[in-house]
Amino acid sequence: MITAYAPEALRTSLGFLSCAATIGNFDGVHLGHQALLRRTVEAARKRGLPAVAVTFDPHPSAVLSSRPSKGLCTTAQRLEYLEELGLDAALVLPFDRALAAEPAAGFCRRVLAEALRVRELFIGYDFRMGCDQAGAEAIRIGSGGQFSVTQVEAVHQDGGPVSSTRIREALEQDDLALANRLLGRPFAVRGIVVHGQGRGGPLLGIPTANLDVPVSMAMPVPAVYATSARLWTESGAEPWRMSVTSFGSNPTFGGAFLTLETHIMDCSADLYGRELEVRFLAEQRRERRFDGLEALIAQLRADMEQRRTLPV
Repeated sequence: MITAYAPEALRTSLGFLSCAATIGNFDGVHLGHQALLRRTVEAARKRGLPAVAVTFDPHPSAVLSSRPSKGLCTTAQRLEYLEELGLDAALVLPFDRALAAEPAAGFCRRVLAEALRVRELFIGYDFRMGCDQAGAEAIRIGSGGQFSVTQVEAVHQDGGPVSSTRIREALEQDDLALANRLLGRPFAVRGIVVHGQGRGGPLLGIPTANLDVPVSMAMPVPAVYATSARLWTESGAEPWRMSVTSFGSNPTFGGAFLTLETHIMDCSADLYGRELEVRFLAEQRRERRFDGLEALIAQLRADMEQRRTLPV
């Protein structure tokens, strides 16, 4: 996946004269986004053009709202999902107040028509652009006839259109299964393994990887989860491994802050400083305070045995 902050640099690096494109935040790259992205790739392939996604970093709500939306994936995850769906490139535009103040027509001309030379643009059913919040018809006018605009219908799942907002609400309301259905994959977080309190291996005999998750990311409710985990290297991702993850405050030890601790089963590697991704498959139990280490260790081993009953 090739990314660039300057549209001209992206087009030059790929060597294309024009493209088919889509535009959006693509937070989570859920089922609705996937339908939109596949339409873009399909159109690009028919015309022999590269398929380009135009997206933003940070999320516009981080700039425009006093209560920004929690993210469903990092920018790195988003780009990986786009690549898996067949996109040839992504233009990641820094979102700031200057960009927010630009009318749709100006953006269409400057970025889409002149820099990327878009020939077909695909947008979501509720997409709005620019300070004037232009919809499909205004975007067509703003294009100056240089590209066509196709609005893709909503994808419906579990009684309503799929949206990032519904997924965040599902996570907040303890419905991980719904969030995963709307995403079309297990919800996943990714970060760097950091030092914790040193209890897992030395004290409990069950080593855990403490993941540094940005506070701007959405998370499921505090509980113990059946998860899968994989490490990332410079050459890419390693295979998924079975894991059990505790997201909570460690009430047995009187913890005051939420932490994410993952025990990767059948793994003895030194993980500190390495990049780790954890995907949440199902809730196993709520966290609770145990009367002593023996009871806690017994429950942790039961959690591990329960995890083995599920696929990787």
